Amino acid sequence: MIIIHDLTKYFDNTCAANQISLEIPDGITFGLLGTNGAGKTTLLRMLAGILDADSGEILIDGEEDSFSPVCRENFFYLPDTPYYFPNASIQVMVDFFKKQYPGTDAESAAYMAESLNLDMNQPIRTFSKGMKRQAFLIMALCTRTKYLFCDEVFDGLDPIVTEIMKNLFRQEMKARNFTIIVASHNLRDLEDICGNIAILHKGGVVTAGDFRKRAENVRKFQCVFQQKTKLDDLKMHPGIFRFHEDARFITLLTKGDPKEMRSLLEAREPIFINEVPLSLEETFIAEMEGAGYDIRKVLS
Repeated sequence: MIIIHDLTKYFDNTCAANQISLEIPDGITFGLLGTNGAGKTTLLRMLAGILDADSGEILIDGEEDSFSPVCRENFFYLPDTPYYFPNASIQVMVDFFKKQYPGTDAESAAYMAESLNLDMNQPIRTFSKGMKRQAFLIMALCTRTKYLFCDEVFDGLDPIVTEIMKNLFRQEMKARNFTIIVASHNLRDLEDICGNIAILHKGGVVTAGDFRKRAENVRKFQCVFQQKTKLDDLKMHPGIFRFHEDARFITLLTKGDPKEMRSLLEAREPIFINEVPLSLEETFIAEMEGAGYDIRKVLS
C-alpha cells in the first residue's frame, strides 16, 4: 500500500504539489487525472525518489526511503519519454534491468514482444512512437515489480495501440498482485482501466476515490415525451441535476432512489424511456457538483 501525506513541492515560487494526501491500496489501477501543470509528473517523480518533497511523507509498504533496496526493487517508473542507451535493443535494455530488478523475467519479455511483432534485437531508435511505448511497457512489466508508475503512457497513440497496451495491463493485473499508478490529462484514457481516480488541479487534489461506487444512485435517463407534456416541474425537481432538451428528446441525470426517479418519469407517460450507462465524465460531474467544482473547467 502507498500512503502519501501532506506532500508539498515548490519550484521557486511555483507550488507544483500542494499538500497532497492519498492512500493507494494494493492490486488496483489508480489514475492521476489533470491538465498539464496539474502536478501529476511531479507527484510520480517524488514517488520514484527522483525529486525530494519540501514537506510531507511517502510510505511505500511502510518504507519511507524510496531508495532503500527493499523499496527500490518494488517499483518501476515509466516516464513520458523513457531513456534508452544509443542503439540499444529491447534485449539490451532487458539485460540492463535485470541488474536492478532480480525478478526480471526475460522469457516473458520475449513472449510479449513476439506477440506484438516487436523484434527484440532491433534498435529501439528505429521504432515508431507507438512501438517504443509498447516496448518500454513490456520492459516495465517483465521486471515483475509490485508497483508501476506510468506518466502519460497513452499520450499521442492511436486507439489500436492504446487498447493493446491496456490489455497488457489487464493481463498482468489478473496474473499477480500488481498496482499501477497511471497519470493522464485525458479522461478517456483512464475510464475503462482505473478503479480509483484522483483529480489534480494546480498542484492539489480536488477529489479522489472510486467514483462509480460513490455514484451508485446516479442514473442517466433518455426520454421522449408528447408535445403536450409539461416539463417545467422536471427541470426544477431536486433529484434531477442535469436536464438537456433536444426537441422532445430529453436526457436527464438524476440522484436518489432509481426506482422513484423512474416512477416520476413514467407518471408523465413518455413515448420512450431508457436508462443508459453513465460515462466517467458524467459520474465525475455528479460527484463534484456538490463540492462546487465543474469538472469540465478543471480538465480544460
